[in-house]
Amino acid sequence: MGSKLKCLTIAGTATSFSLRLRLHYKAVRAAGVSQIKMTNRRLTLGSNEKLRGIPRRLRALARWAGSFDGYFPSDQLSTEEQYWNWKIPVDMRLVEGRQTNSAVQAECAQRLIDAAHRIFQAKPRGVEGIRVTSVVVLPCMFTSELCIYTSEIYFKKHTEVGRSIFGEITIIKDRSLAREWGLVLPEGFGELGVMRASEDCDGDPYYSEHWYFGEVSNG
Repeated sequence: MGSKLKCLTIAGTATSFSLRLRLHYKAVRAAGVSQIKMTNRRLTLGSNEKLRGIPRRLRALARWAGSFDGYFPSDQLSTEEQYWNWKIPVDMRLVEGRQTNSAVQAECAQRLIDAAHRIFQAKPRGVEGIRVTSVVVLPCMFTSELCIYTSEIYFKKHTEVGRSIFGEITIIKDRSLAREWGLVLPEGFGELGVMRASEDCDGDPYYSEHWYFGEVSNG
């Protein structure tokens, strides 16, 4: 598009993630799962240090996704908060920059989808007005996350065509990230891709793709 593509990370992510990590593993232990290995989220802006142990990191991410089996954060949801989220728990270099590739990114995206589907399966019957999704963000995949929306209005602010607090939103109609990366969407999950056009902190145009996998249908 002839414009800069800058990766922006929201300040305060590490603190909120750390708290959510403790709450999740406390709930998992209470549910009777005794051994869960924690996966670290690490911001490494401008680091040239080689990322070691990529297969081990991917296995840890798979275990993290599996730890959501039977878990639904009912006690952490409210209509006032509008959403619940959990950033992808990896070193930034695993999903962005020169040390990653599309195969690694695809595997990480699949683990987000797997985790979201486990939450979806654990959602209590009869619950309405709640969407369980995973969101893959490009080019800044480190901002990808699990996201449960408790407000339909807030979900539409992220995904409906037009201008919102997140910028100008258009639907990506001619592509499918699931097809491009070979992602497997489980039963009950759909795909919705949107392009956001906004401005970065320098006032320059900033474009980002947001691929939602999960309960994204308007039906």
